[in-house]
Amino acid sequence: MTSKNKKIQWIGTALCLLVFGMAGCARVLETASDRFDAAVGDFLSAGQDSYSDNGNVAIRILTATPSPEPTLSPTPTLTPTPTPRPANVEPDGEKVDEWVYASATVNIRAKWNADSLIVGALNENDQIHRVAVLENGWSKVSYNNEYAYVRSDYLTTQRPSVPGFVHLDTVQYAYNAVLNGEDVIMLGVQNILQKPDLPAGPEITCLTIVLHYLGDYPDKVSLAENYLTIAEPGTASPYEAYLGDPKVAAGSYGCYAPVIVDAANRYFADKGNTRKKAMDVSGSTMEELLGFVKNGTPVIVWGTTNLVESKVTAEWEINGELIQWQGYEHCTVLIGYNLTKSTVIAADPLRGIIEFDMDKYYQRYKEQHMNAVIISNR
Repeated sequence: MTSKNKKIQWIGTALCLLVFGMAGCARVLETASDRFDAAVGDFLSAGQDSYSDNGNVAIRILTATPSPEPTLSPTPTLTPTPTPRPANVEPDGEKVDEWVYASATVNIRAKWNADSLIVGALNENDQIHRVAVLENGWSKVSYNNEYAYVRSDYLTTQRPSVPGFVHLDTVQYAYNAVLNGEDVIMLGVQNILQKPDLPAGPEITCLTIVLHYLGDYPDKVSLAENYLTIAEPGTASPYEAYLGDPKVAAGSYGCYAPVIVDAANRYFADKGNTRKKAMDVSGSTMEELLGFVKNGTPVIVWGTTNLVESKVTAEWEINGELIQWQGYEHCTVLIGYNLTKSTVIAADPLRGIIEFDMDKYYQRYKEQHMNAVIISNR
């Protein structure tokens, strides 16, 4: 055989071996596969999760552990924490502009709480100007040219009806008096309130009431600051000066007729008014006081607050003389009378136009040493 033929024979033999080998491998692989499937079937049917065949075939069934489903927590709703208001910041409130009245005796305080400094007090039915109602139950008021605070539940906008007094609508009063045939005289005087600017100044406020009626229109505070003689209590007589400060209730007393006469005449001189003159008519009887009114002249009359009985509340020795101060001193302007009812009608700088019992009014006038002042035209 030639080498060429030998070579062809070798290639053919190799090809046959390759084909035969692949077929044999296929049978081997098929046998292994059958064994594997049989093994899996056996241990699965037996409830096993692994199999080993003499170390040749090892099978383990791996069961995936499921990941737990995530629990979604709701997003919390954030509640804003309010910023606390500093203690020295005034609470919110509603602005107002009104006059209110005390329903009972109540303190006036420097701040909006019951622990703050007491700067004054209101008696029942006293009037004060309110500028705000705070949301914490307090009211902001104007007092002594500053702001102060009063419990709102002690204040009312309803004008009080004081037992024994009648707050008058002067036009209606005069009309009813005519219809009833009453013997009435009434001057058209407009009232001015002393508070809040002059809580202790009824005397100078009454002078302001009379001057306005006569056609002069000074401000009550201007009169007090520029024309009223003022002295410390215990250093002068109330016939010489106002004792204290009419703008400050605490520690103030008042003055008598000569001091108001002096203030009025100084005002007239300063304005160059030579036609008017203040006159001290202290000691006048009730009939004489009513006579001034009948002739068209209002009279500043000293008495007491609410016509309460007067009593000595202070004493000083001035220039060797014992001065006794009659407490509850007050002034009103006598502007009318009703002889049928035996009453007088007065402009009260604390309350308005008031009808008083004539006898009681005169009694309190006597307790205050019968002080009275008029303004006359020369």
